[in-house]
Formats: sequence, structure tokens, C-alpha cells
Amino acid sequence: MKKLEIINYLRGFSILTIVLMHLIQSYPISSIIRTASSFGGAGVHVFILCSGFGLYLSQMNKPLSYSKFLKRRFIKVYIPYILIILLSATIPFYNHADNKLLELSSHILLFKMFIESLESSLGYQMWFISTIIQFYLLWPIMLRLHHRGGG
Repeated sequence: MKKLEIINYLRGFSILTIVLMHLIQSYPISSIIRTASSFGGAGVHVFILCSGFGLYLSQMNKPLSYSKFLKRRFIKVYIPYILIILLSATIPFYNHADNKLLELSSHILLFKMFIESLESSLGYQMWFISTIIQFYLLWPIMLRLHHRGGG
């Protein structure tokens, strides 16, 4: 139980550092504080690592087939993400792309982080969701490799 508590703490702490980093970078402050706030970028890596650990524990406790796993993630993450993207696309000041169809497609098909001009489309923070979804698609492969390697 202690391990789960530390994982929850690390996830919460990483979220806090990420939020503070984005908040601090929005205001004119001293360069020392701005540099210190960049620690929040490491929070993303910690959060992804902790999420992977949680997925692994969940899979060990209640194994799911690849199709059930993807269906569950699709319903819990991808559908809400696409709904937010479609809603965001209707907000005039959020739309900066010359090609709206490419902008929407980059989110729907999860390739926005591979095209620099689309990285900040419909909110820069959205890169994280497409990254997580890509890890979900790779998760069963990573799990299989882990088991073949002897754990």
C-alpha cells in the first residue's frame, strides 16, 4: 500500500509543478524563478512514468485483452479529447491555423506533435493527450516485451 501512496503523491506533485510552471511563465518575473519553474517540465515525465506504473498494476490485478483495454481507453480518454477539440475549434481566438481541416485532423489522427506549426493548435497543452493515447496504443506491445524479457 505504501508504494501506491507514493505513486499518488508523485502524480499530484508532478501535476502541481506543471501547473506552476505554466502559471509562472505567464508573468514577467525574475529569471531565477522562471528557471526554477522549468522543473515543472520534469513533472510531465514523472506523470507519464507513474501512469504507466498504475496501468501495469491494474493489468496485473485485472488483466484485459488488447481490444478491451483499447475500448476502455477510447471511451475514457479519446472521446472526451475529441469533444474538447471540436469545442475548442469553435472558439475564434483559439483558431490560428490557415488550414482548419489539417488542424483538426492533426488532433483526431494524433500527429499534431510531429508538425511544428500545429504543436500549439487548439491549445499547446493538447500535445500531452495525443502522446498518452499513442502510449496506450503501444501499451500491450510494451507489456508483451516486458513479459518475454522475464519481467
